Amino acid sequence: MMEWHIIHLKEIDSTNKYCYKLGKEGKRNLIVVSDVQTGGVGRLEREWYSDFGGLYFSILLDLKEFKKKCKNENIGKLNFLGSLSTLETLIYYSKNNYKNLGIKFPNDVIVNVDNKDKKVSGVLSEININYGFLVLGVGINVNNKIHDEIKDTATSLKVLEGKEFDRFEILDRFVDNFRNNYFLDDDEVLKKYKKHSKTIGRYVKIITPKEEIKGKVLDIDYNGVYLAIDNEIKHIAVGDCFHLR
Repeated sequence: MMEWHIIHLKEIDSTNKYCYKLGKEGKRNLIVVSDVQTGGVGRLEREWYSDFGGLYFSILLDLKEFKKKCKNENIGKLNFLGSLSTLETLIYYSKNNYKNLGIKFPNDVIVNVDNKDKKVSGVLSEININYGFLVLGVGINVNNKIHDEIKDTATSLKVLEGKEFDRFEILDRFVDNFRNNYFLDDDEVLKKYKKHSKTIGRYVKIITPKEEIKGKVLDIDYNGVYLAIDNEIKHIAVGDCFHLR
């Protein structure tokens, strides 16, 4: 059985930063959840609005324990576990839109509303090999207000379902889903992830530190995406992915 000690805060700059600090102090197997984040960030240091009503938490995982229990050294699996477990949690609570929910590579949970993909959740992982831990940060728009400037690209569970939800009940279900997925082997997790992928088969634009690439996504694995570009297949390991219409 896998258990985590939960630390509940009213406000903090970032649950990821706090978990990272605790990790360097030798702490492990913690979940830090905060009602509000004043400095929440997503991928590429983008601001993540973290108003009251959303669910913002980070899991502090022991890499040695992961390798021992899972008998696997593919750390990329943990990132996929975050988005997969979040998706399964949202599907449970989304009675009206569960068929439209899916994962946008690498780890956003999105929902298609009126032919627009809108983000409901994001996952951000940070690893420290020297200290042997990984922080997995999750932000879920539950009851929080969606700011006007992102209404075209983001939504919340409350908006989708027309009612408010108990954030900590959602957290408990996420923990159960994450625990169950944690012990699955790589192939099973990847199969489940790809089943819910909204990126496979889509034309995308991927921005890497060096270039911008467009193509059709043929497949996904723990090492990245496989793009069909003209008459060749190119593997992209790192980048920010945008679905194209």
